[in-house]
Formats: sequence, structure tokens, C-alpha cells
Amino acid sequence: MNRGQAGGVGRVGQVGRVGHLARVGRVGRVGLTGLALALASPGSAATKAIRAGKAIDPNGKVIANAVIVVDDDRIKSIGTGAPPAGVDVIDLTRYTVIPGMIDVHTHMTYFWDRTPGTRPLGQPRRPAGVTTALAAENARRTLETGVTTVRDLGASNEIDYAMRDLINMGKMVGPRMFVAGQGISAPRAGGPAPDYRQQAEARVAAGSDWVKIYGSRGSYQSVDTTQTLTFDEMKAAVDAAHAKNHRVAIHSYGPSGVKDAVRAGADSIEHGIDLDEETIADMARRGTVWVPTIDHNRYYVEAKDEFGFAPDTIPPLRTYIEKNLESTRRAFTAGVKIAMGSDAVYTMFGQNTRELGWFIKAGMTPAQALASATTIPAALLGQETTLGALAPGYFADIVAVDGDPLADVNVLIDGVRWVMKGGAVVVDRTGSGRSGEAGRSGGSGGAGGTRGPGTTDKSGERAIQDVVERFLLHLGDHQFDAVATLLAPRALVAVTRLREGQWTNSFQTGDEWLTAMKKNPNPVTFREPITNVTVTIDGDHLAYLRADFQVMRDGQAQSKGVDQFTLVREASGWKIAVVAYTSLAAR
Repeated sequence: MNRGQAGGVGRVGQVGRVGHLARVGRVGRVGLTGLALALASPGSAATKAIRAGKAIDPNGKVIANAVIVVDDDRIKSIGTGAPPAGVDVIDLTRYTVIPGMIDVHTHMTYFWDRTPGTRPLGQPRRPAGVTTALAAENARRTLETGVTTVRDLGASNEIDYAMRDLINMGKMVGPRMFVAGQGISAPRAGGPAPDYRQQAEARVAAGSDWVKIYGSRGSYQSVDTTQTLTFDEMKAAVDAAHAKNHRVAIHSYGPSGVKDAVRAGADSIEHGIDLDEETIADMARRGTVWVPTIDHNRYYVEAKDEFGFAPDTIPPLRTYIEKNLESTRRAFTAGVKIAMGSDAVYTMFGQNTRELGWFIKAGMTPAQALASATTIPAALLGQETTLGALAPGYFADIVAVDGDPLADVNVLIDGVRWVMKGGAVVVDRTGSGRSGEAGRSGGSGGAGGTRGPGTTDKSGERAIQDVVERFLLHLGDHQFDAVATLLAPRALVAVTRLREGQWTNSFQTGDEWLTAMKKNPNPVTFREPITNVTVTIDGDHLAYLRADFQVMRDGQAQSKGVDQFTLVREASGWKIAVVAYTSLAAR
């Protein structure tokens, strides 16, 4: 008998192979997060009130002892009066609340699972559906930084369209996304030049919210500033997009490409160094928004070993950072609108707001840096009446930070403790346990969230793995009472198997599962070696473990598959709230 076989007790349906991945596993993290939190947290009413120690209004004014009333996904009112009678009240009186932040340059679909021996670049090609599911982790990490909206500038196979739509439908947890699909670029190897007007129209027809144009080289460890599209080519694409009421972002690492992109009428310019005074003045006059993405090259320097970058690529990256910062300082002084864009890829998700620290170095006050992540990008997206502010009628995208963000920008970077997106709590590090409102309208979804995989806590990871290994050891020895002590109340067990070419699924409570195991008259002792173990700790209350396994009996492998555990911390220690595993015959 395989571990977990229970004679059909508690089965609630079969979802098939793809359905199992999407609805049970969610790659072991996001889906199980919502499931675990749903076990631990009550549902919320449509109307709720938030008591905040301070709130920052759209003009940077501080409202002390603020009360924000949220109705479904929108802010109904903000003031200092008492909350309405009978509504759920969320106590954030020890925090300052700000609008949900906006990152206007991400690549959400760029995912790397950190498998030993692999690198972010050059990974085996995955089916689009697999990448969509995996990239949900990038979306979750982004929410944890207090970013509730992103503009995603470049993805293949329409994966960004899929993520955007799944989030809007409430089927995936993540920030609301404005997407560009595949970027428009010059042909490779001297091929014939395309019709850039048609290219832009095709992007709009395919479903892009924005049109992304690559006007120069430059990417990853390369800081090549060579311009690749002419002014006329850029203008043809910009004019075509604007004729369809779509906005345009143009990538250019060098000054000539930036100059032509501004002249061509781009709505935003991405990257850039050595901007001359004429270009800066033209940007200020036209209202062109500049997204300098200074921090993304800092990331490449620090992640050089992950990417395997050659040592001689690092000094040019450092030089580019300095030139990028200096141009930002000059542009800001001249009145150019500057927006926060991380250019996050792979392991940079979770660091989305570090760009704000560079803006302070460029001469901004913390209030101006906050505007670069709220009101300025909201206007760039055409959402100035719905995003970027705490005001009636706006989306209830609300972030609680520990400290004064108008005095210290690091509060925005490191001090996020609680995040609401569209009226649903998606991150809670306050210790109140009030999160996980999955499936709300407007695609808000629920997510746990605290410390993501990028944070190292080896002792904590070892403790999580010890709990799981004890669970498996007791299970293999049929010590079911000991197994029961490691399960959280109302734990769930989900099992998927391939039998005779058919995938079957069973879903049981922990009690049902153990009862069925105890009824087996001929249990077989087994051991289960686990490998490729990945532990994610989401703060004080949630953790996840993913591992490959083989079930061994009498020295022979009987089955293999993937284990995914969600753990919650109780007063007595870590307990297993969800067990989800997929099993295949070893032979």
C-alpha cells in the first residue's frame, strides 16, 4: 500500500494532471499559501475599516489617527471619525499607511527555480503553461514589497497576458498587471527591416496594454549603448500605437536612442545614460516619464555568480550605474518626471522598491521618492483616478509600513508589514493573522507573505526540514499518533497518482487520512529519501517545503514524485497544515 492510499475516503473530485498543478500545488507555494491561510483565518465582510496610526494623502499630507473605510475593492472614505458600526475593523494603529506602490518596469515571466547546476539564463525551454504557474512566485514576492501594480515590459508566448488575466479573474495571486507582450526590436543578423507600424498594430491586436520598443542594445551584463532603431522607425511604431489609444515605452541604453525616443513621442523612456541638456529639456517640456532603472545593474553586480557573468563585465556595469545616477540627478533637477521601475527578473523579485534609494541619492526627498512610486506611475498608466492615492473611489490598495516614510525612504524598502490589494489582505507581517482573503472580486486574491526565498535563515530552514523528516519517518514506521502531533488542526492531504495512464486525485482531512491509514491490515514499513529540498519561510507564521522523493521498501524503489508541504507556526512550534504530493510508479 502506498503512503496516503485511503480507499477513497474524503475524495471530492478529480481535476486531472494540469488541474492538480494549478489548484492543489500552485508550485507548492502560492496555492497552498491561500489554502493554509483559509484554514487559519476567518473570511472578511465586504465592508471593513482600517485604523491607521498615520495615513499619507495624495498631496503628501499626514492624517493622524486615520480611519479608512473600504467597500469591496474600493476606498469609500478616509478621515478621523469612528468606524461604521458593525464592520470588521483592522488595527494598524502602530503603522503608517500609504497607497500601494507601482513598479513600472518588470519582467514577471522570467522565473528561475534555483535548481543546483542551473543558471537563470539558458534554462531548458518550458511550455507556456508551466512558466505561467511558476511565475506566480515572482508575483507573490512583488506583493511582499508593497507593490500592488506593475507594468510588465516584455514577455514571450503571451505568458504576461495569461498572468494579467488570471490575476484579474482572481485565479492567481499577484499585483494587477499592465502588459506589453513581445517587444518590438530590430531584425537580427541584418535581416530585412519590418514594417514597424504594422508591428505596433499587431501588438495592440494581440492584447497588449502597452507597446514596448527596443531602441538600442543593452541587457543583463551588457551595457552596449548602440542604437538599433532609427528615429523614423520609432516614430512609425509610436504613431501607430497612439492611433489605437495605446501608450509606448522605448528601451535605450545610450543617449542617442533616448533623444530619438523622446522626439518620436514615447510616453516613457527606459534606462539611459549621458543625457544631454537638450534631451532633458525636451523630456521636461513634453512630460515624458523617465524610468532610469538604476538598481537593476546593482542587482546584476551582486548576482554575478548566479548568472555566471565574467569578471570583466562587472566594471562596466558599475560605471553605467554611476552615469545612470548622474543623468537621473540632472533630469530630476530639470523637472523631468521620474518613475520607479525595477527591471526585475528572476531572483530580483522581492527587491522591487530598492530603486527608491537611488532616487534619494539623485536629490529627491522621501516624499518625492514616494510620488515616483505612486502618483507619477499611476498617471503614466492612465490610472490617476483609481491608483496611487488613498482617496474615495480609488482601489483599496493600501500598504502599512513600520516607521515614517516621509523621513526615511528605507521604511518603504524594508518596512512593509501589511499589504491590501483591491480590498483583500494579501500580506500580513503584523502578527495579527489577518490575511488570506483569497478569491475576492477584482482579482485581488489572497497570499501569505513575509520573508521570501531570497532571505537566508539556515537555522529556520533546518527546523522546517526537521519537522517534515520526522513526519515522514513516523509515517514510514506506522507511528500514526506521532504523525498526528505534527499536523495542524484541520490539516489537509491532497494526493495525485498516475495509474494505468490515468491521473487520480484525492483530498482528505488529516483525520480522515490517518484513520484510513490505521485501518490497513497489512501495512508495509517504508523509508522515503527526499532530495532537491527547497524551503521557503514566509515570516513568523508560514513556511513551505518542496522535495523530490522515492518510497523505498526492502531496498527497492516503489514510487517516486514530488512532496509539497505548507507549515504554520503554532504556540508549540511548526505544524503541517497541507500535504500535497504527486506519485508515480518507480518502475
